[in-house]
Order: sequence, then structure tokens, then C-alpha cells
Amino acid sequence: MDTATISSKFQVVIPRKARDVLGIQAGDKLIFDYRDGHVALLARPDDFVEFMRGLGSEVWKETDISQYLRGERAT
Repeated sequence: MDTATISSKFQVVIPRKARDVLGIQAGDKLIFDYRDGHVALLARPDDFVEFMRGLGSEVWKETDISQYLRGERAT
């Protein structure tokens, strides 16, 4: 675990290990994700569509898509 100090301008130097894990360099953008009193830093992807590809796909693994669509269209 690393620590960082907040400057008087509220700036923080991101530790090298964190930069390496995120794969970020100077000038890259970060996403701040706030959940339950915690903040997570994520590297902002260049292409959000590619980044989100497959999100939630595990929901459909046990589902017959054709049968599901027929049921939805019938209602």
C-alpha cells in the first residue's frame, strides 16, 4: 500500500506503482468512481464503446436469446 500527501493546492502525486498498474502517463485522463465512502481511480479509456463491450454478458449465458426475444415480442 502506498501513501500520498495532498498539497496546499489539493494536488496529489500518483505513486509509480499505481501509475504502472493503471497504465497511465502524463496527460492521460482519469475517472473518479465514488462508492460507499471510497474513491477508485480508473484510467479513462480512449474508446468507451470498446471499453463497455461485453459488460453484463454473463447475464445471458444461461438464456436462450431467441426464446427470450419471442417472449418479449409476444407481450
